[in-house]
Amino acid sequence: MAKRTQLVAVFLLFLLATTATTVNAKKKKKTKAADESPAAVDSPSAEDASPASGDTKLAASEEKSSPAAEEAAESAGEGEAAEAKASADEGGKAEGGEAEAAPAAEESAKEEKEGEGEDTTGDDAAAAGAAEDPPPGSQLEQDIIKAEKKAGDIFPAGACKAEIKLFCEGVDVGNRSLERCLSESFKLSKAADASADKKFGKKCLKAIRRFKIEVYKDISIDKEMMEACKDDISSLCDDDFLYPEVGSVLACLREAKSGGKVSQACGQKVFEAQMDAANDFALDPQLNETCSGDVKRLCADVPTGEGRVQDCLRDHRNSLNWECLAELFRQEIESSEDIRLNTRLFKACLEDKRRFCPDVLPGDARVKDCLELHLLDSDFSKTCKVEFERMMERRASDFRLDFNLRKYCAEDISTTCYQDAEDVADVTNRDAKVIECLQDYRGELKDPRCRQQVHQLTKRASEDIRFNRPLAQACKDDSAKLCKDVPPGHARVLLCLQEHRKGLTGPCKEALFQEEVRFAEDIDFKFPLRQACTDEMQRLCKDQPDTIKCLQDKVEDADMGKACRDEVKKDVQRAAEDYRLNFRLNRECFSDVQHLCMHSCDAALESGGTESGVTCGGATLKCLTENERKLSSKTCRQELFYFKKRMVADISLDIPLQMACKTDVEKKCGGERDHSKALACLRGKRDELTEECKEEELRLSEMEASDIRLTPTLMNACGLELNHFCRGVQPTAGLAFRCLQMSINEVGMSVACKAEVDLQTFRQSSYYKLDAALAEQCQGDVDALCRGIDEGKEGHSLVLQCLVDHQANLTGRCLTETAYAVRMALWMYHREADLVKPCNAVVDSLCANRTGAGGAGSAGKAEEGVGEAGLVGQCLLEQPREKLGEECGRLVGLLGQQGGHVGGVIDTSQLEETLARLAQVQAQFKPEGESDTEEGGGGGGGKLVLTGVTAFVAVTALTAVLLGAGYFVYRKCFDPTRNYTLMVKAGDV
Repeated sequence: MAKRTQLVAVFLLFLLATTATTVNAKKKKKTKAADESPAAVDSPSAEDASPASGDTKLAASEEKSSPAAEEAAESAGEGEAAEAKASADEGGKAEGGEAEAAPAAEESAKEEKEGEGEDTTGDDAAAAGAAEDPPPGSQLEQDIIKAEKKAGDIFPAGACKAEIKLFCEGVDVGNRSLERCLSESFKLSKAADASADKKFGKKCLKAIRRFKIEVYKDISIDKEMMEACKDDISSLCDDDFLYPEVGSVLACLREAKSGGKVSQACGQKVFEAQMDAANDFALDPQLNETCSGDVKRLCADVPTGEGRVQDCLRDHRNSLNWECLAELFRQEIESSEDIRLNTRLFKACLEDKRRFCPDVLPGDARVKDCLELHLLDSDFSKTCKVEFERMMERRASDFRLDFNLRKYCAEDISTTCYQDAEDVADVTNRDAKVIECLQDYRGELKDPRCRQQVHQLTKRASEDIRFNRPLAQACKDDSAKLCKDVPPGHARVLLCLQEHRKGLTGPCKEALFQEEVRFAEDIDFKFPLRQACTDEMQRLCKDQPDTIKCLQDKVEDADMGKACRDEVKKDVQRAAEDYRLNFRLNRECFSDVQHLCMHSCDAALESGGTESGVTCGGATLKCLTENERKLSSKTCRQELFYFKKRMVADISLDIPLQMACKTDVEKKCGGERDHSKALACLRGKRDELTEECKEEELRLSEMEASDIRLTPTLMNACGLELNHFCRGVQPTAGLAFRCLQMSINEVGMSVACKAEVDLQTFRQSSYYKLDAALAEQCQGDVDALCRGIDEGKEGHSLVLQCLVDHQANLTGRCLTETAYAVRMALWMYHREADLVKPCNAVVDSLCANRTGAGGAGSAGKAEEGVGEAGLVGQCLLEQPREKLGEECGRLVGLLGQQGGHVGGVIDTSQLEETLARLAQVQAQFKPEGESDTEEGGGGGGGKLVLTGVTAFVAVTALTAVLLGAGYFVYRKCFDPTRNYTLMVKAGDV
């Protein structure tokens, strides 16, 4: 009976309060109308004077609004900003007179009831019970909840009675009008004055919260939301089977809003609910249901509001139950769309938003994007920077926390990274699998906006390890141990890890290498290089499609600063350690590596390589070079040639050579640090080298011999000669070098070029593979006839001597090429050359008067006495066969058989014929994409150089033309014997 009486009393009080509020509103309208009449103005009543005096006391607060009020206006949205700001100012006025207004409000309410003739004496006890905070779960609380749900508003005569009188007098009950008025008043008052919660009674705040919880559990209480969303609910969420749980319809609308499927009006209402939920976890039905126990256990002392409870739960992420963790993450995903839904970030960055992004509308992460552009500005506040970087760190852990990535990459994720997405569909993704997938397949992404977003997140990851989840996790202990004093940002921690590469743990070293492979793609991902070369990028490479390649090409330009040059060289050096660190080579040669060099890395990885089994140490680059003719990709050959060109210019980039010859350089060359000088030293002491070093030096020499542009010493010494004598001759297959050999005695050949050609010819006679044409034409015969020769002892003309011994059995053009090689060895005679040593005795006895020039001295010192080449060879050809001896006779006989001699002079027509035949097949050796006039190919200049008989004929013809022209001028103007007519004028003229 008591329970029923209590319930009836609650309803009566609710109806009474509703009636009183309505009557009061009508009376207020009448009073306002009376005030507007002249009589009222002339004779104000005592009742009208009382509030006026209160307004006078608060007049000082009207002059300007507080910054906190402006914050509230900002959070209310662009369309409501002015109204919210004004409300905040009014709230500020009300706070000052609260002490006086509250008793007046109570007295006014009492007078109103008396004026209406209502007798409330019998309901005083029930009213007092309702006004007091009812015990949670009590019947009274349940009765109040039922009444509020039926009325669609907060109980006006309950715990908020005084606050309603103070802030919301005249507001009609229903449609959440009172609750919204109270909530907005509290928010704006709180913004204007941090102590506003003291002016709002705790019981009232609790009552407001209780009512909102019920509203979001069952949105049918909110008539305005139901009206705005009825069509959306009908089409998207009207299924009792799918949405039976409390709050599920609102959850459905939230999800639909995220996908852009709801109407604008409904979206605005849903956003208001999200704002409330972001502020107070309990106003999110799913979060409240799943996390209440964890809140009591872990965050009991944390005050509600401003998202503090959610922050506490995230700090205890590892201690949460699974359902709570999932719902907390779901709310975090929703907040990624609008900065206002991240209450902590919004509050910290409000001033920066006004300073840097005043015209940027909220929503679609636009404000976040704008703030990120200014994150490194000097006047960006530290408070905002800390919170913003905290958000960025979380965002890097899961693609769903990145609104733009989630929006623009949805299709690509579903098609390209669907497996990784399925693995994290219902849980928080702590290893950024989908982000890594998007980065790995960036070139295959269909949506250009998605590619741009992936580019941006990779750039962030390259600048700050905190935004690189895989690397941060793998190197957590290493960074704490080795880089503990290094502040994050500007790639400082990344650089620290690279400097301590040898001391890193295996997982960290592997993760660091994988990220370096990813960062090799674009200069945007190379922060140190980008920072050091900012000026050079603008001056030298502004319009270049590949900035990294441009900087590499111009590394020795006088306009390049030292800092940039050093950083470029450092970057190139690192890329040489593994082909995967050379993005262009890795991309263009991927299929060829899989086909030809799949296992090239195995030995390096098993032995530890250069980084304990992480990089290949140049092994794959070596494999590609050795299999260059088998490469199927034209662009792969081009990129490989570009790398080789850089490598011969800076021998330190040949990692296998550096590793194999490190000990030899220390022991044989005194630890020479200049790589070019060290290489020259190694070649001068080749017989003393270890087998590993000798093998790598020969490999490098073979590569240089394949293309004259890959021989820097020859290019430097003979650049002008190539342009004059060998214009149009291809640089590959040894053709350009043979042209220089044929031009050795031309007047225009410099001493330096003669010396270098002489030295290279000497080296060719020692090792057959340094003669590209000979190696190609004779490889089959070498395999068949000279298989017993120890390759490790090559460098002493063993194979060439074998071919000479088996000249009768040589096939195809191998005999011609062998004869040419012997001819060149005799023509540029070096007594130290193993191939011609059988003729040394003959030369000493019969040709001593011809050994002072033409290469008769020591190899490498020809520059001091280079004269006319061919003198020794000519002498040998003039000698009778019986004087030459068997071995020397065999050499000279091969020369005579193939080349012959005319008038005691070596017949160079055979050389020209050989060169012409080779020129016919030069196209098959020409690297695609290389023009005939490239550097080193003999192109450029456009000059016509005539020599020998051709020059004499040309000069004679020119002289004849000049003499003829002179004679014509003389006869025309000065010849006295020519006919003429005398003309005499008449006297009368």
